[in-house]
Amino acid sequence: MCGRFDRHRELAHFITAMGGVDCSGDAALPSNYNVAPSQSAWVVHGASGGTAVSAMSWGFVPEWASETRFTRPINARSETAHEKPMFRTAFSKQRCLVLCDGYYEWQRLPKGHKQPHYFCLPLFAPMILAGLYSSNERLTGNVLETFCVLTVSASSAVNRVHHRMPVILDQGGQSAWLDPARREEVALRSWLRPWEGEIEVSPVSTFVNSPVNNSAQCIQPLQADSAPV
Repeated sequence: MCGRFDRHRELAHFITAMGGVDCSGDAALPSNYNVAPSQSAWVVHGASGGTAVSAMSWGFVPEWASETRFTRPINARSETAHEKPMFRTAFSKQRCLVLCDGYYEWQRLPKGHKQPHYFCLPLFAPMILAGLYSSNERLTGNVLETFCVLTVSASSAVNRVHHRMPVILDQGGQSAWLDPARREEVALRSWLRPWEGEIEVSPVSTFVNSPVNNSAQCIQPLQADSAPV
């Protein structure tokens, strides 16, 4: 799964890395080294005549939901999202890209301890995740834009920490995932696979455990001779 992620760089950095994709919209957000569920993040999605970038809340609310007690999933399994009532409409026509610099996962240790790890691409290349989004007006009477992150079985590099990972897309996958003309389930699912490129992983301090903490300390690797803290 993916329960927390880091997005501390400017939007222009992501747009350049995505090949200069033309995005409309005004989605100013401060840097956040510790994006937690219900917080806002940058999402690139289809819009009339092209693409747009919006600040959306992390935790998916389908357009038909009207109960305030509705559980907001932050992840969707790529193997089943296309057939689940919660996600199947979004899978067909409301796909998006979630912009981040890296993500966190917690490794279970003996005696109930959990060690946080930070995952990023080499040289801090932007990490573009496959997601689904929704616009809901039933829940509050106002437009609520939300998203979730698609997950897949972990690659060998990630599996030693956790058995699931977010779907990371290269430029070809990004274009295909956003293409509104693509509706064929099998073709879309072919892009939802474990990341085949290099990924860097390092244990970090439990400072990141609290979503209140938002600074570069969250992603600072523990020294090799340091005990997990």
